[in-house]
Amino acid sequence: MEEEAQTEKAIRRKRQIKRNRMIILKSARELFFKKGLNNTTMEDIAGYSGFDRRTIYNHFKNKEEIFAALVSDVIHEIKMVYNEVSLESMSPLEKLKSLVLKLLDIYIDNSNLINVFTTEIEANDNKRKRNISNHTLKNINDYNDLEIRLMDLIKEAQEADQLVYIHPYILAGVLNEIILRSIIILHQNKKTLSKDDIVRDILRIIEGNLLKSNIRSPNSKF
Repeated sequence: MEEEAQTEKAIRRKRQIKRNRMIILKSARELFFKKGLNNTTMEDIAGYSGFDRRTIYNHFKNKEEIFAALVSDVIHEIKMVYNEVSLESMSPLEKLKSLVLKLLDIYIDNSNLINVFTTEIEANDNKRKRNISNHTLKNINDYNDLEIRLMDLIKEAQEADQLVYIHPYILAGVLNEIILRSIIILHQNKKTLSKDDIVRDILRIIEGNLLKSNIRSPNSKF
């Protein structure tokens, strides 16, 4: 009986730890959105979440580790999208379209996190790599793996004679940059731009510049 009580207590404790972690991450996410990563402190996160500093530090060593955890969740969500698209029964070009549309939703919901993270990647040379956390380095490696998966999908569409041949590495970078820049522009011009506008223009860019002429049609949407 006592052993069962101890087991139940341990289970409740684990659940509480998980809930606390989720509250901390949610609070940090909101603060990063309002104040920016650089202007947010661990003390800010503690006060905003309703926990004392000791509780925050029991879960995370610093705000960079919190940020890495948030980015890791987003990357996991992106991985799930890639997995879903890979199982869809459609042409490589249609899979690419499906991927772009689904990534837009994720990027719109997580634009601040992704923008800061991709800036970190661009600024991250070999010397800097030695000074970043293992969590951040793992996120960078996972994100690079996703770009490889995008390149593979582009190769499939090219081999099916659906996309013009531009080196898949370059084309993957262009598509990522188009999506990222579009999201920034969307947030800066919410009164005059909508998600539908962004989707329309991205598809126009792809259709007008990347599709092989033999599959292009006057009313084509990708």
